[in-house]
Amino acid sequence: MKLSNFVIIISMCCAIAATAQPVWSPEVRAKREAQWMQDSPHLTAEQLQKITPILLTYQQQMDQSSGAGKKQEQLMKKKDSALKEILAKEQYKKYYRREKQIRALPKPNHSGPHQPY
Repeated sequence: MKLSNFVIIISMCCAIAATAQPVWSPEVRAKREAQWMQDSPHLTAEQLQKITPILLTYQQQMDQSSGAGKKQEQLMKKKDSALKEILAKEQYKKYYRREKQIRALPKPNHSGPHQPY
């Protein structure tokens, strides 16, 4: 009986771990966002070179301020204004439309550095 309980508990733990959301590093999140920006708003190589360090810095700062809502809002505004200076008007519109959709998603119940990029 004890062995069967142990097997059930292990099975449940494996199922929970398999459905947990991944927590990506700031580097991975910045790279994924840069890839989207290269593919969708069609950035030039020069724009991508300027934007990549901004995205990485932003993701690192978001991790450090995890759970601090006001601080994260300020970081998002700072990121948006930095990107607005680099992107063309239509590129920025496309970027910002996507950001609004992402920011409208329900927040995860766990604390941690997760961004849906």
